[in-house]
Amino acid sequence: MKTIRILFFILVCIGLPTGGCQLSEEPIIEHGRSGEDLDLPNSQANSFYHGLDQDRYVIMESTGIKVHYRIIGKGPVTMVFIPGWTNPLGVYEKQFDHFRDKARCIYIDPPGQGLSDAPEDVEYTMGLLADAIYDVVNKEDVDHFIGVGFSFGHSPLTQFEIKHPGTITQLILLDIGITTWPPMTQDIREVIFAQQLAWTPEIKVMLLNQLIPPDTAPEDLKEFGKYFLDYPNWLLANIQYNLHAEEVCQPYPWTIPIMVVYRSMAEAKEAKTRLYFPNCEIHVIGGDQHVMQWAYKETVNQLMDDFIIDRPGRKY
Repeated sequence: MKTIRILFFILVCIGLPTGGCQLSEEPIIEHGRSGEDLDLPNSQANSFYHGLDQDRYVIMESTGIKVHYRIIGKGPVTMVFIPGWTNPLGVYEKQFDHFRDKARCIYIDPPGQGLSDAPEDVEYTMGLLADAIYDVVNKEDVDHFIGVGFSFGHSPLTQFEIKHPGTITQLILLDIGITTWPPMTQDIREVIFAQQLAWTPEIKVMLLNQLIPPDTAPEDLKEFGKYFLDYPNWLLANIQYNLHAEEVCQPYPWTIPIMVVYRSMAEAKEAKTRLYFPNCEIHVIGGDQHVMQWAYKETVNQLMDDFIIDRPGRKY
């Protein structure tokens, strides 16, 4: 019963997504410099899109961690997509084609996720993830971008903005989970950490079914979610422990345009959202699928289209 309560607490607080941890054996790219870019496996698609789709890597200056990211498309603005807890960047698969001709899109695998390195002697803090974002955008000579965060993805983006204020011009947040301020106690953090280290396959299946309800989820989304079952417990526990650090939970005084999209809304959730993201635009679309940008792609993509400004006074 205690395990179930902890699982429910996690679902309510941060709306955990799912994904996989895959380490790459591909050639690396030197520190902060362009190197050999790797074409996607589908050569026919690469030919059709004239080489705009590329998998790239950068080595973090601070840690030596190899960070994987994918660049798709071109346009008048740059969008940087940060996936949720444990997710590879493929959680945004349904955005790849939609935004291809509207923006230069950079999809990042944070350290410990997707094809990025996952060393065991590292604390996966939100500051580390923010530094990974910086190393990617710095390598790509990006001065300003529109940030997109799914689930816990708003936390690395917020830490990035704290370190590099003014770089993010707009913020789009999809079914995020927000902790409260003051933050949870250290005792609760430790309990959650211990519980997650001991998660059994049965518990992970239960969590997966809560976030991707199998009766209503698209088949390809259910297949995607299976990667979570093999994701290492030590790594997911490390990331979430650091997600609830006091400096991460403290609200930041955002002043840029922000749109938040939820499946459902309650008075308490709206109050917390407006505490953390003052004057944000909130949309509630309904449904039971946490990975809304996949399950409800038409609705979510249109909301993002309507929100994005490619230059002052003009929208797409």
